[in-house]
Amino acid sequence: MSFRKSAKRVFASAMAGLFKRQNISAEQLVVSTAKRILIVRPHNQMGDMICATPAFRAIRETYPDADITLICAPINHDAVRCNPHVNRVIVFDKRKCRNPVHLFNHVKSLRAIRPDLAFVLNSVSYSVTSTALAVASGASLIVGNESASFGFDITSKIYSLELPSFPEIDCNAVLHNLAPLQAVGISTADLSTVVVSSVEEIELANKYLADISTGCPVWVLHPGAGKAENSWPVERFADIADRAVQHGATLVVLQGPADVEVISRFKELVTAKVNYMSVTTVGVCGSILQQSERFICNDTGLMHLAGAVGVPSIALFGKTDPAIWGPINPVVGCLRGNQGILNNLEIDFVWNCWLELPIREDIK
Repeated sequence: MSFRKSAKRVFASAMAGLFKRQNISAEQLVVSTAKRILIVRPHNQMGDMICATPAFRAIRETYPDADITLICAPINHDAVRCNPHVNRVIVFDKRKCRNPVHLFNHVKSLRAIRPDLAFVLNSVSYSVTSTALAVASGASLIVGNESASFGFDITSKIYSLELPSFPEIDCNAVLHNLAPLQAVGISTADLSTVVVSSVEEIELANKYLADISTGCPVWVLHPGAGKAENSWPVERFADIADRAVQHGATLVVLQGPADVEVISRFKELVTAKVNYMSVTTVGVCGSILQQSERFICNDTGLMHLAGAVGVPSIALFGKTDPAIWGPINPVVGCLRGNQGILNNLEIDFVWNCWLELPIREDIK
């Protein structure tokens, strides 16, 4: 841990007692008549945010008439801005908030919400910043994951009710995100993740698909990944692309901001005519996937998007465990290399699995 983080935690622990909220039991929480709820989750992993959407559903089902505001990081805004379980989304840009004026305006916007209840939801780490945002909002009650499991005591001095923390993930990420809420009686029977596109994003996706239309089914491929160890060799993706076009598909290759080198190499290797699409927003990408017959990708955030919109997909895993990080939607098939080595996934095996995905009857 860096000196800066250590100092922040020590200072936060020392100051925590000044912001203690009224205690509340789990039973009182569930029957609370909170009218304005704040959910604080400014983490920067899109896949993990998508996996948290059933937790948002659980809060909505428990408080159906509440006005719910979600705080998220800039990178996740597109994934949740049309989420049906929240009324609005506020972006917390940590970098910009280093400017006192920006920080003051952000706190002012939080105070304007006047939340009765704030949920601070963590996953595999504890965030002092998240707790600070809940406190700054002026929420009467604050509920969230306890911090003692992460080696320091802050939340017991502030929160109205501490939720259990699970630093080690031993179940699917969706269940892991939901478990702390379930422990106090906030749950949902619907574990599906959700990402909703705006009307404008759907129109942009439709225009793109109309422009590349050949009358053949649209198949989508994404050869990139945020981590090098999660990347199946690009030459194998190029081979899969050539086979798809030869099979009669209209192939779309997605490229994100971090995929410049991978896409450049992919273009050198692929021989068939393929279509490239820069991912402008998560909603546009989601709408294209929703209208496609099948998708193939590495273990990335777009994999979780595919699970949320329900496109039959193949996701390729190596070191990470698909039982934990694979989408909970059964339309996404997860293939893992022998001994957890991604390169052990052979081209013919991957191609046959992708080819054998069921043909969608719900798209034109």
